[in-house]
Amino acid sequence: MVEETAAESTPSNSAGPQAAGLHDDYSFDQLAAAYNLLNISSFARVFCNLIRSECENFSEPVRVLDIGCGAGIGRDVSLQWEIKEKCGDFWGIEPDQGVVPEEGLFDHFQHALMETAELPEDSFDIAYSSMVMEHVADPVSYLTAVARCLKAGGVYLFLTPNAKSLVPWVTKVCHDLRIDELSLRLVRPSEKVDQYHYPVQFRCNTDQQIAGFARQLGFREPEFAYIEGKGARGYFPGPLRLVYSLLLVKRKLIKNPRRLVTMICRLTKD
Repeated sequence: MVEETAAESTPSNSAGPQAAGLHDDYSFDQLAAAYNLLNISSFARVFCNLIRSECENFSEPVRVLDIGCGAGIGRDVSLQWEIKEKCGDFWGIEPDQGVVPEEGLFDHFQHALMETAELPEDSFDIAYSSMVMEHVADPVSYLTAVARCLKAGGVYLFLTPNAKSLVPWVTKVCHDLRIDELSLRLVRPSEKVDQYHYPVQFRCNTDQQIAGFARQLGFREPEFAYIEGKGARGYFPGPLRLVYSLLLVKRKLIKNPRRLVTMICRLTKD
């Protein structure tokens, strides 16, 4: 599950507009307190840094689970290798049978959904997923499985499109109307569309939805941070660039982080 519905990764060392990368090394609390619009190099770099930082909050050896590990965070396998440096035991699960991780990356790997994976209970310090939650059809079953494998005090850190932002909201509407693939082909090159394999569900992609599931399933109150790089610009080709420009003007005048395109959530198990 590695489709990027609302934000696209750029190479982790790339430069972007308005001093992109300025917030790459922010802690979770700093990201949550800041307005992170066009001040990151890529969502993948920011997320990798957060996971590495989270590892430092646990005693060694740290056991980490990558859910929907696919072909890397933002399709960048080098970021997974960076995370491995902080792990004592690195696990990966991926439902796509055609995806095989690089040799030596994971200490344990299996092709499975989170709900059906064979994982030791109460044993992981950290679980994380990137661009997975938007595809989850049954959040209760999914998050129950996550909670089951985490230790008490363990953390599930996930990055997903923010359903309250424009592009994810339009994506959900198109999906509900069953015109999502047609709409996608109108705004994205065909080679990009072919990378989209899993249908979006958007059943756990707002702060209210997540908070409700957290209370129900034994997690503490969720924590949120919001970011946006330049990836969303790719969904506004040709004359739609004017819409994107107007959207940026609005966001620079009305600085509401909860409208940025990508949400990062930290759930801690009681």
